[in-house]
Amino acid sequence: MAAFFQNLSIFEWIYDGVIVLWALVIFCALSSVSRSLKEIVEKTDRAYSSAKSETRIDASGNTVEGTSRTFNREKHEPIRAEFTKLAVRYIKWSNLIPTLTLLGLLGTVLGLMPGLAAVKEQDFGILYSSLSTSLTSTALGLISSLILKIYASAKPDARVNEVELQFEEIDRRYDIALGADRISRS
Repeated sequence: MAAFFQNLSIFEWIYDGVIVLWALVIFCALSSVSRSLKEIVEKTDRAYSSAKSETRIDASGNTVEGTSRTFNREKHEPIRAEFTKLAVRYIKWSNLIPTLTLLGLLGTVLGLMPGLAAVKEQDFGILYSSLSTSLTSTALGLISSLILKIYASAKPDARVNEVELQFEEIDRRYDIALGADRISRS
């Protein structure tokens, strides 16, 4: 394996470095989105679980201490707007994951071009170099794309789904609360 890496040309090191660097940029962006989405989950939980204590008089005239949950859509709208921005950022970066595979395939094509000319001249040194370029770039592109896709599914994608479900539940309960208020007023 060490001999293989020693035989890589400067072009191969640079090209493979570009693929790895691009994978790291995408990973850092997805990690940042994932951390921000975790904060959104916590903010949504805090905004939803806000409760207030109130004193009421029951039908017998006795005072009753109770706690009620308030559904205040205004608390959730800034959080929802922040979530929308993060979801767009997540989609943008996750859509760039396949570019790693494409960079690997481009490296394959660029690596095979000189190798095809070398076959005609029977220069096996150039053929070996072109095959190693094409295979390393393809492997790096595929492996990094696969790792990032698995990470995106496990972390930020799961958090996006969690927040969407929280907002759906908040909307459902808010609508129920509005409906109950309409019934009690009539």
